[in-house]
Amino acid sequence: MLFDVHAHLDFPQFDADRDQIIGNARKAGICVINSGLGTDGIKKTLELLDKYDNLYATFGLAPTEFDEKEIKETIRLIQENQGRIIGIGEVGLDHHWVTDEGNMCLQKKHFCEFINLAIELNLPLVIHSREAEKETIDMLNESKVRALLHCFGGKKEEACMAVASGHLISIPTSIASSKQKQELAKVLPLESIVLETDAPYLAPVPKTRNEPVNIKNTVRMISELKGVDESIVEQQTTANAKRFFNLK
Repeated sequence: MLFDVHAHLDFPQFDADRDQIIGNARKAGICVINSGLGTDGIKKTLELLDKYDNLYATFGLAPTEFDEKEIKETIRLIQENQGRIIGIGEVGLDHHWVTDEGNMCLQKKHFCEFINLAIELNLPLVIHSREAEKETIDMLNESKVRALLHCFGGKKEEACMAVASGHLISIPTSIASSKQKQELAKVLPLESIVLETDAPYLAPVPKTRNEPVNIKNTVRMISELKGVDESIVEQQTTANAKRFFNLK
């Protein structure tokens, strides 16, 4: 069994062949954790959970969302469906698309709300931290919540600081072409790594649609970079995911 810990299979890019894509993952022995974002994404993901037995879910909201009504409704849906999800996310900070100081402060406020919600519900967090990695890690460490840093784009020193604090780093399938992701895979202990696609994004081949079966490519590449057998990478990353999300 393998875990794709972060994907968006509810997105419209999969409307034409979603059954086939999820079926392909199931045949390959891959469980997928779908990240439902906002009210629409949460509702669509709930429908997927009813239909497919190899799907789990986290619910969150993109940090570029500032509509207070949408934020409150997302929080309500998370609370209402807490028994159906295994984590909260993705949530966090984004200083790539959000550069206005006022909105950056608002973003931090909203992130604090989701951190507090995770503490209240005793659920781990899946984190978006684009160009805000150090600040994000500091906030997580202050709150002492468990976190998985999705598609970590920071320096290897920041990644090492995160895993030293007990957080996980998910390595995306874009490791095939990303020197930064390859470097992370080399320096981070296997016990602190999980696998993700972020499908339909971050495909091994740039500008193509990604899908969960592509994590097989990531297993192979991490195996080569670390000089260990592929079975070791599969077993350890699966164990890491199950431990983090409290899965049997």
